[in-house]
Amino acid sequence: MGFYALTALVNAITSSIFGIFVYFKNKKRGVNKTFALTCLVTAIWSYSYFVWQISATENTALFWARALMAGAIFIPICYLHFTLELLNKTKEKKKLLIFGYIIFFFFFLANFTSLLVKRVRPKLEFDFWPDAGILYHPFLLIWFFYAFYAVYLLWKDYSISVGIKRSQIRYILIGIIIGYLGGATNYFLWYDIPIPPIGNWSVIFYLGAVAYAILKYRLMDIRVALGKVFIYLATFSSVFALDSLIFLL
Repeated sequence: MGFYALTALVNAITSSIFGIFVYFKNKKRGVNKTFALTCLVTAIWSYSYFVWQISATENTALFWARALMAGAIFIPICYLHFTLELLNKTKEKKKLLIFGYIIFFFFFLANFTSLLVKRVRPKLEFDFWPDAGILYHPFLLIWFFYAFYAVYLLWKDYSISVGIKRSQIRYILIGIIIGYLGGATNYFLWYDIPIPPIGNWSVIFYLGAVAYAILKYRLMDIRVALGKVFIYLATFSSVFALDSLIFLL
């Protein structure tokens, strides 16, 4: 099992555990539901990424490349939804949120064709890396808009917050910035830029940062007494990923 497959599997398991934990702690609260939804689409992306990396044939790799895109497509809009719930701005930004779900659902439908993922072929050390279809270019622009808009809203609220809320947002901001920057390294090879997805494991830092905010500052009504297992999991995953990265380099 290669480095990229292994880190994708760690990302997937971490996302699954944390999403289930948060959702069942308080199924009625919007913050919990939207964070669990973000974990779900991240897990779909990560599990599919893992299977794609270990695929032995072109057809299988193409199927799983499109499957991972089915999760990746919804990551920024689900995360924005979580951010709006966290900041109590969902009603204020309702139109932008609805438009985002509609446009990303359109890209989800396009994902079943060659318009988004055209094909897979050898690139660098990868046997089956995707090529961008004609709709991938506008998709990527919209994807980054929604991703950075959530970061902007968090930063804006952080600048005027104090006390516990400021601390919560700080850890979430650190995690998501690292997560997005690391995840963005996946996009270079789509355009034949010879940079491998070396930051793919960074999603672990996002989960670890939010886990720390939850356990330390009781974000989403979760109590410290429920355990430190998620911090240990995130810490172990991070250390493992960094050790693997050092070995790879």
